[in-house]
Amino acid sequence: MAKLEGIIYKTFDHYVVLRGFAPIKDLAAISHKPDSYQRNALDNHKKEIVEFLKNGEYKYFPEITLACRVNDYENFARNIGIDNAVDRNDAQFVSGLKVLSERLPYDGYRARHAYLIKGTNHELVRVDGNHRLEPFDNPNDSVWTETNADINELNTLIVPFTVIFSAQEQADKFEAGIFHNINFKQEPLRQEASLKIIHDLNVFDDKENLGAEYPIALRLIDKIKSGRYNAIPWLSVNDSIDKDYYRTSCLRIVQLINKFVPKIKEAYEDGEKRLSDTQAKYDELDSKLAKLQESHNDLIEKLNDFKFKSHYDVTAPEYKALEKDVYEYSLLVRDWKNQYNGAKHSLEVKNSQLQTYQSFLYKTKDVNAIEQALNIVAREYEQFEENEYGNIAFLCTMVFYALLDKNRLKSFVYWAKQNGINKIVDSDDMSDDGSENLVNMFERIHQSKRNEIFISMQFGDSQSELIYEKIVRAIEKFNAKHKNITLSAQPIRIDKTIESSTYSIQDRILEAIQDCSLIIADLSSANINVYHEIGYAMGVAESHNMFPNMILLYKEDTDFNKERKTDTDKFIGFNLRNLSQLRFKNYEQLVDGLVERLEKHYGV
Repeated sequence: MAKLEGIIYKTFDHYVVLRGFAPIKDLAAISHKPDSYQRNALDNHKKEIVEFLKNGEYKYFPEITLACRVNDYENFARNIGIDNAVDRNDAQFVSGLKVLSERLPYDGYRARHAYLIKGTNHELVRVDGNHRLEPFDNPNDSVWTETNADINELNTLIVPFTVIFSAQEQADKFEAGIFHNINFKQEPLRQEASLKIIHDLNVFDDKENLGAEYPIALRLIDKIKSGRYNAIPWLSVNDSIDKDYYRTSCLRIVQLINKFVPKIKEAYEDGEKRLSDTQAKYDELDSKLAKLQESHNDLIEKLNDFKFKSHYDVTAPEYKALEKDVYEYSLLVRDWKNQYNGAKHSLEVKNSQLQTYQSFLYKTKDVNAIEQALNIVAREYEQFEENEYGNIAFLCTMVFYALLDKNRLKSFVYWAKQNGINKIVDSDDMSDDGSENLVNMFERIHQSKRNEIFISMQFGDSQSELIYEKIVRAIEKFNAKHKNITLSAQPIRIDKTIESSTYSIQDRILEAIQDCSLIIADLSSANINVYHEIGYAMGVAESHNMFPNMILLYKEDTDFNKERKTDTDKFIGFNLRNLSQLRFKNYEQLVDGLVERLEKHYGV
């Protein structure tokens, strides 16, 4: 049984209301949530409520509003309002209600002391305050162990309540209407106004209890308040609570960064595991290559010693055997060197990626690093046209990418401008998930671009078409083998993707090279355009301080090298000879070798 004690009177000319104070556990025990208009409290929200009641400064919240249904409401309301018969039996209208004779000592008011006794069978309806009560519905709720809070201690907290009595036959409609008016008729407090109170008045000593993002956000507000970033509309300081958004923007920036910390941390830990495998492979190749190189040098030395002998015979079996061994070892060294260079490249890429993740995780806790990211973003804003600077979510996303990866920021800004996202300039300060949605949307687009493979090769002759066919076959084989992952590498062949003659094929090539994650270039034909595209890709990578992601193919008995088949290296441009190449003599070698290279590239 629970006893709700307070004062009762008729309000707003018609509604009978009991107002008082009671332990929060009693209010939870005698009430239930209506499914028609109330939502279940999220676990996170319940956690916040419990942590607030456990540790929060200025621990208080508005009264919890419950509803009690009455069968004969008109007579009940009339009875409550009369001056005499204070010892009447009010339980005839409402079970467990007792109105006492004690009146409030105010002239003209007839409010009286009353109490309402209810069993713990959830008779009353929760109109407002359900989220505050839900943690107390179940003492075994995981929220109590997660917050390390004592439910027995918090159960006894005395909180204010209101019970509104309503006619049974109209109760659902009435209660929903009251819920609406309580929650939506008032103008909500803007986040900016709330942060002004927290920041400017320094109301809270322990900022961590407000949320993990608040300490850094408030320090960032200090920096922004100088007016240094007035060129960014959402960070401009106007000294007007109606025009300012910079406090909200600072909080949203830090909130977005913090939301992605767990994901980046997970990616970093996964990358570390992959790195150790790549390092082991590299060390193995390094050791084998060194031994092969040593053996090759020994053979060359023996051959040279033989040559220095007077009157040596080039037809001698010993000389021919040595010459053959030198040649075969040179081919072996070359093949192992290609594998070594590939492993070295993969190692460098993975190390670079880990450094990016590690740097981000470090900078999330450093307000000066976030400010530096803002400086980068400010330069981007200089490139925007008037009234095409996006909303707060757009700003937050730009700062996030500036902190994570400046190259990714460039890609994001380009994508946003292409899709007109920077033209959406309405304030979104009442929403805290817009930037997260924007990041997730771009990452999906970016991931799809990552899975695109640009094919650079000569087209139109039988050999090239056959090589292209086998490239496609290798990609299909890769996709079939790795159905359990989200990769879906698709080749881009420019001569098959140009939609109209008005679109420059050169522009499309350069755009595709920038957007794709991998280039497969066939050197077999010594085509000048292929070399140009490889050079452009290397230049793009270098400008972004990245490593070019390329797989170079070469058919050793290519149709285009009929005259110098024994000297295959001279057929390849000198600046590419030291780069890792997938060399093949038959197309089975090409397919199997390319699948292996794709697996290395995508880390599967």
